[in-house]
Amino acid sequence: MTIRSTQAGIAVLAVVLAVAGVGAGISYNTLSAARAGGTDAWRDLTQIHAERARLASTALEGAARAGGLDPAFIDQARTSLVRASALPTNSDVLNDAEAVDTYKRYQGELTGVLYRLAGTRGAPELETVSSLKELRGKLPQDEIALADARNRYGKSAEGYNALVGTFPGAAVAAVTGYRPLPAGL
Repeated sequence: MTIRSTQAGIAVLAVVLAVAGVGAGISYNTLSAARAGGTDAWRDLTQIHAERARLASTALEGAARAGGLDPAFIDQARTSLVRASALPTNSDVLNDAEAVDTYKRYQGELTGVLYRLAGTRGAPELETVSSLKELRGKLPQDEIALADARNRYGKSAEGYNALVGTFPGAAVAAVTGYRPLPAGL
């Protein structure tokens, strides 16, 4: 091997490494931006759930004080509210599929309880609870906002997961610790 061929080999290697470095940089930036879209939608989703839980708590306590509700239902509603509100909501949850499933399950349970609470009619004492009236009006709006946030998250997660699953994104994800996002919130 001559010095010239060694120098040519080093030059080719340098070009390949430079191209790989630029590709990795672009992939990292692309992955970061795609992940941020999913994280933003997750944050929106958890904020809507938190606001809904605050309103639900006020409505539940007002309805409980007013009377006219089954005490077992009140206990069930309080339990659902506590469980759903106690879950972590930071974006690190997205790295744990089991935590995301638990979050979805408890929020779904709470949604059922809230619709049952909002649908409670007939007891005159409940018709005077302003927070219950507010809950009745706000639940459909929240469901629309939640559906929008879920849709945005789903699209972001799909795009991000496609990047993480293909080269060069998969290589960059392996080095940086990026994991696929759970699908379907």
